Amino acid sequence: MRALFILVVLLAAACATETKTTTDGLVSVSSGKFDELYVRPQTDLSAYRSVLIEPVTVKFRSDFLTRKHGLNHLLAQPLHRPYQDPDSLAQDLASLMQASLVDAFRHANYEIAAAPGPGVLRIAAKIDELYVNAPDEMSSSVRATFNRDTGQAVLLLDASDAVSGNTLARIAHLNIVREVTRANLANDTTNRFWFETAFRRWASNVTDAFGGSRRTQVCDAAQR
Repeated sequence: MRALFILVVLLAAACATETKTTTDGLVSVSSGKFDELYVRPQTDLSAYRSVLIEPVTVKFRSDFLTRKHGLNHLLAQPLHRPYQDPDSLAQDLASLMQASLVDAFRHANYEIAAAPGPGVLRIAAKIDELYVNAPDEMSSSVRATFNRDTGQAVLLLDASDAVSGNTLARIAHLNIVREVTRANLANDTTNRFWFETAFRRWASNVTDAFGGSRRTQVCDAAQR
């Protein structure tokens, strides 16, 4: 009992430090896996066992298509043209993120709903500020490109009650897709692999955070 009291006190202290509230009433929660995690007070996300996952949207960083350097543009003629069609790249990465979310929620024993309904959590995810570093098409003098950073993106997610529309949780995280220990061959295949790996890890962290949301209720109880 004493240990439980100490835990409640510690959680209350954690909740009292640097707490932020959004305009729609979400409260910041400390997270070791996300840059920002917000949850609506007195909400038990783990009570939802079905999810409706909306199509993932993609937005590139503003300089992705305009920055003229050898990392994200063709090195062969014509110069200063993006190495990959942005629409096809966006569709491909959106499908990878969509599949990652579906697999993560299924692995966490959620049912994938086809329509809104009672007990259904609506998931809206977005890949924002997307930047991919290295091209797949080389010039006659450059046969291969290696890098440690494949690219980066801000991964955003809103979770809301599918019936009321009330937002229950919000996640934002700058995900730098990299392998620090070594340089890797960079082409469309490896770029896709590393982004998919990052998406799957992030999606798993999302379901972990939702399943562990009961501690936010402990914070609310400790503050009253």
